[in-house]
Amino acid sequence: MPARPACRNCRTPILALTAAVTGGVCVRCAGKWRHATKHSAVLADQSAWSDASKRSRSYEPDATIHYFDEFYWCERCDAPSVFTAIQQKHAYEVEKRYLFQTRKLCDGCHALSKASQRASDTSV
Repeated sequence: MPARPACRNCRTPILALTAAVTGGVCVRCAGKWRHATKHSAVLADQSAWSDASKRSRSYEPDATIHYFDEFYWCERCDAPSVFTAIQQKHAYEVEKRYLFQTRKLCDGCHALSKASQRASDTSV
């Protein structure tokens, strides 16, 4: 009999169907994440977006837009991570990143990547 998959977050055994539906987490962990993000809306200031973001199809100057926490799995260490609404507001409105750019690395891996980038820039 094949081994049951384990939750990517808490490592408890789960059914293969559950893993397929929830992205590899148990129902309890998925429920915690959904509950934690229920009230995480942060109002967006579209006038502060980059010019590229303002040229996108989804740009509506008079619309009320909110940022919400986005959950993802780190591509490098495979850890569950959150791109918070506050981080999105900073990235899109202060750093002027493109609106549809999303995070792929957790905070730890992102910091390591930035540090190695800086080290390679100073050595050249």
